[in-house]
Parts: sequence; structure tokens; C-alpha cells
Amino acid sequence: MAAPSTPLCPGCFQPREEGETPTCPRCGYNPHAPRSLSLLPVGTQLEQYVIGERLGQGGFGITYRGFDLKLHMKVAIKEYYPSDFVGRSGDQKTLVLLSRETSELFNYGLKAFISEARTLAQLQHPNVVRVLNLFAMNGTAYLVMDYYEGETLHDYLARQPSRKLPWRSALDLLLPVLDGLQTVHNQGFMHRDVKPRNLYRTHQGQTILLDFGAARQVVSDHSRSLAVYTSGYAAYEQHIQGRQGPWTDVYGAAATFYFALTAQVPPPALERKQGDALKPARYFSPDLSPAFDVLLRQALAVEPDRRLQSVAEFGHRLRTVLRQEEKLQAGPKREGESSPRPALKPRMWAMTAFLLLAAAGLFWAFSPSLRVKPTPSAQKPAEPASFPTVAPVSPPPPAESVPQTPPSSLPAPGQIFRDKLRDGGEGPAMVVIPAGKFQMGAPEGEAGRDTDERQHVVVIKRPFAIAQHEVTRGEFRRFIEVSGHKTDAERNEGGYEGCSITYREGSEWNDGYRAGYNWWNPNFKQSDTHPVVCVSWNDAMAYAKWLSRQTGQTYRLPTEAEWEYAARAGTTTVRHWGDDPNQACWYANVADQTARKIFPNLTVHACDDGYVNTAPVGSFQPNGWMLHAMLGNVWEWTCSAYDESYGGAEQECVREGASNPRVVRGGAWDEPPAWVRSALRYGDSPTLRYGNGGFRLARF
Repeated sequence: MAAPSTPLCPGCFQPREEGETPTCPRCGYNPHAPRSLSLLPVGTQLEQYVIGERLGQGGFGITYRGFDLKLHMKVAIKEYYPSDFVGRSGDQKTLVLLSRETSELFNYGLKAFISEARTLAQLQHPNVVRVLNLFAMNGTAYLVMDYYEGETLHDYLARQPSRKLPWRSALDLLLPVLDGLQTVHNQGFMHRDVKPRNLYRTHQGQTILLDFGAARQVVSDHSRSLAVYTSGYAAYEQHIQGRQGPWTDVYGAAATFYFALTAQVPPPALERKQGDALKPARYFSPDLSPAFDVLLRQALAVEPDRRLQSVAEFGHRLRTVLRQEEKLQAGPKREGESSPRPALKPRMWAMTAFLLLAAAGLFWAFSPSLRVKPTPSAQKPAEPASFPTVAPVSPPPPAESVPQTPPSSLPAPGQIFRDKLRDGGEGPAMVVIPAGKFQMGAPEGEAGRDTDERQHVVVIKRPFAIAQHEVTRGEFRRFIEVSGHKTDAERNEGGYEGCSITYREGSEWNDGYRAGYNWWNPNFKQSDTHPVVCVSWNDAMAYAKWLSRQTGQTYRLPTEAEWEYAARAGTTTVRHWGDDPNQACWYANVADQTARKIFPNLTVHACDDGYVNTAPVGSFQPNGWMLHAMLGNVWEWTCSAYDESYGGAEQECVREGASNPRVVRGGAWDEPPAWVRSALRYGDSPTLRYGNGGFRLARF
């Protein structure tokens, strides 16, 4: 920094070039231009500091460029200036109250301003603005901070293509801020105004959290008529002046992430409370990781009790998603490989088209229930909506482990991998599941339990891998294009034409098989990222055989026991997230309030998952073993024969060509709570196919 004897611009303290015009080309300061009476005059000296041009101004403070005459360095100086309460006296420096009635509120804010400065002075974090000094003068107080060369995040985003960032770039930029914010929370302090204009990106690429605004919030708390917040970034409890805490800053941070990813400010929380119009971030950024999108939705929950409760948890979950995505991209490193293989990138652009059609109501048709099922036991009456707890991040262990020797072709348990295909592509993402022992079936008294769900101990003797998602329409399309396979629906196999769908005749909905409907035309809109439907057990087996030939590995449908073991992921509750069916919408695509808008008579969960028909794979939180949609979305075929008495068939694959019904598991997007349970099971003919039925594979 130049010495003070060097000619400097009075506005920004940058060295002046000889012969420059009076107007500074860097900060725009013009000594002859009119100046607001609310601002301190440029050149005003406050103790050892000289005031320069304004950096920013809000309702409760003004921040100036400043120069430290002792240390010969630039600083930022924030003045407590609640503009609704004060003006300046004739000396253009001293603050005077506009009304005696506001004296108490002014003093509340001043104490909070001083408290904020003292708190921040104790913090040592590279992503939180550092306080250098605090002093009282001119009837108010001044806070001296480090000065950073750069721009606000809002201005930085305005210069980006489409005014937004790729999601990994947004994470790199904003994750350190969450760490800094947690440091603030650890001191018992909150920010309560996290937004792009309060984040500063330095020229070195560092993001700094600015303007904690304690005075603004304290004055608001003491004046029931004065609510102060930034619409779109403020949590619901700030609008109603309700109980606030770290979860309040979680909302602001998540809203900032949302803006960085989409260039859209979230709708105000009060409006979302009346009818949530918040579109998924993937609506605007189709390449966004589905798991990240779901996590962002949790952090942006309107109700405080449904939201992630700390920025530490938010940051940890974000990093977990990032690690999983990196594993999927890298693939398993095998013996002899010098570097990770490139990942297959799904075409997420189709999600945008799906959501646009959904918003316009342009679905072809919807189905409230596509399978003919035996009547379940008496269902527990619908419970009022309750707030979900956060899904565990670390996989819980099996109920009881057993000795295990992993096959040489599988990575270690817990790993996610993809096999190479012969044609150069990659197979589905697979998760390695450890061997173990568990209680299969449902205990007596479980709501919805049927007589064929006898609880008994099952041992899974060796590790196996199971697909992280259901087989997608895009994956199945590739199989069809390469193999030339004709599905049972296309061949009208088993005495049925097409696929069993729901179709509309006049004002009535009817279920049944209809010619011309199949995996690529299920009578509702899908993209290649949605699970394939209208596939029979025979079609699923054909896909498994093709994938085995392509990879040189052994793929098949899971046994019924393997399926339930993987679905439970070490849990013993009715569902992997717990016993409450109304938490389903964070973890599963089920019959919900969205579906009820189309089908008023549908028995639904008391929650809203945002989808009428299938959802793109990975749209919801996984279970403890990182498996998505083991419950909901689509019914899944297993390789086991249906045995009502659980006589051992659940641990075996049926002989091909046998006529036994095959076990189907997991529930679907149109199913009520009684049919979305880890233990729910029933059998179906291997040639039947439905608009809510798909599959996932296992590998050994």
C-alpha cells in the first residue's frame, strides 16, 4: 500500500495518476458531485481513521472505505446509523434523534451493535470478516474491519453465464462460509441475514461473510410493528417474529445456494406457507445432483422443525453428497488401473421438460392404482402430518454380523461402483452390501401387516451388490437398442395386450390392459432418468442376462430376502426412516397430496412429495446404505417364488420357466401407507406388467 504522502483518491485511497480528472476512474468519487446528507463527508477523521466513499448502506448502518493513518492500510468502517430514527446535526457528523419516542429503540440497537463487534472480534475464521477496532463517537459507534478487494457474491453471479454457477463450483465457493457460520453459532451468535449481497468474494477467490446485522434484528425484536428481513432469504420464523436459532441461518444459507444454482430468489416464506411454489433447483439446473437437490429442499423447509437444524449438519450432508458423487464418477479402482475411469453422466436435462409439463398440467394420464392386489389388513387411519427427522448419514451395521469373505469381483462393503460394458459404456451404480443376519417380516401389531409377513431370522451369508437406483428408462432403452429385445407388453404375451394402465373415458378412470402401451409409452410422461415401467419379470431377467454378458459379471434380480435386507439397511422400524408413514415424502415417491389433486378418492400419505407418477431416480433421500427408493416410486421384481408361509423360498431364485408367482416388493408412487413398508410382499405372474412396476438388479 502506498504511503499517505503519495497522492491518493480521497474516496478509495488508491494512488492517483498525474493529470487524472477529478472523478476517480476506480471508485467514481467526484469531489464536486452532490452528496447525501446522511453520509459522513469524505475526508472526515475519526480517531486514527479517515473516511472515504461509501461501500454500502442499509436501514441500520453505513459502511465506508477507510484509511488507517497509523498502519497505512485500507480498512472498512461501519457506522451504526438507523435511518428511521436519526439524522445528522449541522456539523454533518453527530447523530441526532428524529423523535424522543425512538430513543429506547435506538439504544437497544446500539447495544446490539457493540455486542456484535465484541463477539466478532473473538472469532478467528478466514471466511468471517475480522474486526480490528470499536469506538464511540458522534453519538454513535463505529466498527473497523478488514477491507477486501473484490465484489459481492450477487455482483459476481451477475457476471456468470446465465447468472448462475455449476453446482460443484457453488459448493467450492460456499461450503467454507458454512464452516465460518458454525464458528459464529458456537459463540452463541447468529447472522440472520445470509444472502448473496452479504457475501463478499475477494480477488483471491475467498468468500467472506459480512454484515451480521445484530442491531437490525434486535430493534425488530423490540418493535412488534417493525419486521426487518430480506424477502426470499428470510426464514418463516423471521416473518412472524417466532423463535429463531441456527436453523434460521440454515434457511438463509440454503436460499443463497439456491440463488447461486438457479439465478432465482426463492419465493417468500410466507407465500410458501400458503402454497409452496418453490420449484426444485433441478428445474433450472438439470445437471444438478439429485441427492443435492433433495438436501437443498430439506434445508429450505418452511417449517423450522422440518428443516436441518444446524449449519454443521448442512455442511456435513453436502460433503457426504459430494463424496458419493465423486465415487460414482471415479468408479472402482481395480488392480492394474492407474487412474479412475470416467463416469457415465445421466442426461438430467429431461427433468426440466418433465417439470414444465407438470406445471402446465399436460400429463397424458395418471393412475391411482395399477395393480390388482389382495385386500391388506385393516389400515391405520391417516395420521396428521409430522415433521421428519434427518436420515442417518452413516450406514448402520446389520443387526448381527456373520463371518464373510467377499468375492474377489466385488469391492469392499459400502463401496459404490459401476462395471464397464463391452461397448465402452458403464453399467448401473451398484452398492456393496455386507453379509449379516436380520429379522425378516413384520411383528404382530404393525399397521398394515398381513398374514404372509411372519417375522423370522434370515442370514445373508455373503456380501452382494445391489443397484443404487431402479433401472432407468435410459438404461433399459440401451438394452433394447443393442439386443433387439421385444418386451412382453409389445408382444402381447400372456393373453394380455400391452400394459396395464389407468385410462380415462369421459370423467371416469378405468384400470386395465390396453394395446399399444409399454415401457416407452406408459400413458404418462417420463424421461430417461425415470425408472422404467411396464416391464414383466421376463423382461427384467432378459435385461439381467444381457448385462451379465456385457460386463462378464453375474447380474440377477435379488432374492426376496436380499431385497428386504437391503431395504431395511440395518433398521427394525416399519420403514427405513422410522414408523411414521407421513415422513415418506422426504424418502419416497408415494400416494401423496399432489396425487390427490388428480385423484380425490386416493388414500394418501399426509405429506407432499411433488410427483403424481414416477419421479427421476435419486430424487429422494437414500436409506442408511445409500440405496434410493427401495420403498415407493415403482414396485420391484425379485427372483424368488411367492410362498405365503415363508418356507425358505425367500432365500432362493425360482427355476426359470416355473409358473409360480414371483415376489414383488417396495410399493409405488400410487400406494397408500399400508403398502409402503419394508415387510410388505405379494406375488404376481412373470408375464404381467404394470405402469407402476419396474426392477433393480443385484450382482455377485
